[in-house]
Amino acid sequence: MSSLLSKPRVLLAGHYRYLFMALLILGMVLIAGVSPARAQTIPTFTVTNVVPDQTVTIQTQNFPPNQNFVVTMGPFGTQGIGGIVVATTNSGVGGTFSATYNIPAELKGSYAIAIRMQTTHTYPYFAYNWFYNNTTGTGGQPPQPVPPNYTGIPTFTVCSVVRDQTVTIKTNNMPPNHTFTVTMGPFGTQGVNGIVVGTLNSGAGGQLTASFNIPQQLAGSYRIAIRLQGNPWFAYNWFYNNTATVC
Repeated sequence: MSSLLSKPRVLLAGHYRYLFMALLILGMVLIAGVSPARAQTIPTFTVTNVVPDQTVTIQTQNFPPNQNFVVTMGPFGTQGIGGIVVATTNSGVGGTFSATYNIPAELKGSYAIAIRMQTTHTYPYFAYNWFYNNTTGTGGQPPQPVPPNYTGIPTFTVCSVVRDQTVTIKTNNMPPNHTFTVTMGPFGTQGVNGIVVGTLNSGAGGQLTASFNIPQQLAGSYRIAIRLQGNPWFAYNWFYNNTATVC
């Protein structure tokens, strides 16, 4: 009798196995049908018009529908990450549409500005671009030409410090023939609106070493921020104000 009862169990197990396989295949079909639609939804936008220090107009492409995009602007090279919020735009039916945004007061006078649109999801939709704002440059300086073959961003490291006297830096990936204003300020400021301590011409670009005097206003500081600002590029770092050599 036990052998007769075992057969239905085998058949039942077989049915579950076929059911599982059918569900697995159905799931693969559904995924194959949905994934390409999601993968194709990569929003982008172009800048179509700029009124210097006032507005920028953009036109989107392939935007997903019914999404709220937070619009931010920031310095060139930042991709708008952590920038100044200027608006929130709903994509409506999606696809292509035009929108105009005010350039924030903090960025007026900038030579080039980054702009970003991003949703607040855990895995957000986002798109970013940048635009020339005017022909005068920040602080009234004349614009500097952008090298046609330059890529990446400039950076620098702090190589040595003589407490309350000088700091020596070594640059990396500097654009050629560009003049940078060097400022220092309290730690945490990134050198923004800091004390001007000199200028640096990048010459042939790439790597170079330069030393700058620590201003009297920052003498005795524990840590100091230092910045190179060269429209549209910039780089910043900080250092302990004590006598040391790093590189």
